[in-house]
Order: sequence, then C-alpha cells, then structure tokens
Amino acid sequence: MMRLPKKWFIILIILAVLLSIGLVHKSEDTRKSVPFEREVSSLTTVGYDPLNEKISIVSLLRLNKSNRILKTSRKPSNPINETKVHYEKPLIFVHDVTPYYFSELKEVVQVIDLYNYSSKTVLFVIPRFDPPHYGNRWDLRENREFVLYLRRLQKRGYRIELHGYEHTYHEFNCSYDVAKEKLKNATALMSEVGFDNFAFFLPPAWALNNESIKAIREYNLTIVMPDYFILPNGSVERVWNHEYTWYIEKDDVEMRLALAERDYYNTSQRGVPFYLSIHLGVVNYGGGLKFFEEFVKWASLLGETS
Repeated sequence: MMRLPKKWFIILIILAVLLSIGLVHKSEDTRKSVPFEREVSSLTTVGYDPLNEKISIVSLLRLNKSNRILKTSRKPSNPINETKVHYEKPLIFVHDVTPYYFSELKEVVQVIDLYNYSSKTVLFVIPRFDPPHYGNRWDLRENREFVLYLRRLQKRGYRIELHGYEHTYHEFNCSYDVAKEKLKNATALMSEVGFDNFAFFLPPAWALNNESIKAIREYNLTIVMPDYFILPNGSVERVWNHEYTWYIEKDDVEMRLALAERDYYNTSQRGVPFYLSIHLGVVNYGGGLKFFEEFVKWASLLGETS
C-alpha cells in the first residue's frame, strides 16, 4: 500500500479540521431540502450592532472602563445626518410566563411596578407548559391563583400575548395542520381562562418553518423574532429584539448595561425599534435582576423625542 508523503498527510489533517469548524464548505449544500427554521441562542443576541457589525473585545473593554451605565437619559450629541431622532421608551418582552415561574414573575413585576413601566411590558404566556414532563400541573386551567394574578396585571396595563401552546422542543417547527391545531387549542384554552384578542405570537426557541408561519399568519398574529417581525400580511419589519441577561453574573452587569445603551441609541438613530427580551428564571439568576432594574429605571426616564 502506497504511503502518502508527510506533507500531504498534514494537509489532509488541516482540511479535516477546517471542515469540522465550517471554514471550508462542502461543495454540496445539504440544507437546501430542509424547511426554513430559525433558532437563535441568547448568547448570540449580545454584542452586535444594528448593521451586523461585530463589536470587538477592545470596544467592550472601553465601554466597561468608561462606565457608560444607564443612569441618565443622555443622548448622543451628533445624531446621524443631524436629523431629529425619536427616542421612544422600549417595550419589554417577558418570555415563559407560566405558573412554573410564578415566584420569578413576581420578582420581575416588582421591578416593573417600581418604575411604572407596566404599559410598556408584554407578557408572553404559555397556556399549558410541558405536559410530557408535568402532565396538567402547569395548565392555566389548573392554576386559578396564577390566572387571577395575570388578570390583575392586565388591568394595570400589562399586555398578555401567546408564547406557543405547550412550549415543547421546537414546538412550531411542524406542519401547517399541526400548527393550526396547536393555535386552535392555545387560543381556546386562553379564552377559557379569560384572555382573548391576541396580536403577537412568540415561537418557543424561535423555531419555525414556512408552513407554521402560514398558519400563524392566518390567525392575524405578528410573529416576534430576534431581529425582525413577520406581519400578518407576510411583510417583514426590521427590529432589534435582544436579550442581555442570559445567565449573567453580577460582574457582567455594567458591561451588559453599556451594550444595551449603545444598541438602543444606534437603533433609534436608524429608525429601528428596540425591544428588550428577558426569560423568567434566567433573569432571576446572578446579576440579571440588577441589570433589569437599572435598565427599567433608565428607560422610564427616556423622553419621546431628542
């Protein structure tokens, strides 16, 4: 058997490594037959500006050292093109609202109420959380105290919207018929406990495909994604919907606040709406609530125009 020269053996090893990390692509695109699916890790939603330019480690260090924390409503001195910029109070999207996270929700609401920010807060509710593991334990129909709590929040200005049906793995990466059935069950259950007239749908794990998108649009719902909304008419609206509190430590708070401030002003100058996403349970960890309180305090002081 012929032996390869040593240099060719080394080249083959390098090529194998490059293929494994994606720097060299296979000639055939095996994804072409796979339906559209989108899932975004929360770790990828921090550190990019609205024009998809990566922020460097040096920039992060400079932001941290300069202590640009959200303490005032200070605006950039030179807005782009010297035009008048609208600095609107950002909406907060609260994911995973379920009786499973009842105590965590109360902690988040305490912060929001402290700064009178309820009218700018959207609660994305799971009607029947993870029955394969919990049965009916976290079904809203079995949790009257939690439902009454949500009703009180709604009366105080909080918006109630849909976050899937059971929040199982990639729940809405499914066929049109399955998605339609899940939506029918979700809206019927929510109506049964007193909630109707939904405008937004946030898919669990951001997972969708073309068929499930069609089903959701037929319910006249706007689909919420990290960087865009899919409107009921099929058009796409550019947004900035990011999360800065994915299991952060207390030492991370200042840097994350600096990033959030930078992203808010950059998106506002370009006319891109800014939304803050948080996950119950996750935001309650480490420095999450500290970040959240500082952010809401700052956002509550923002003026509507520059």
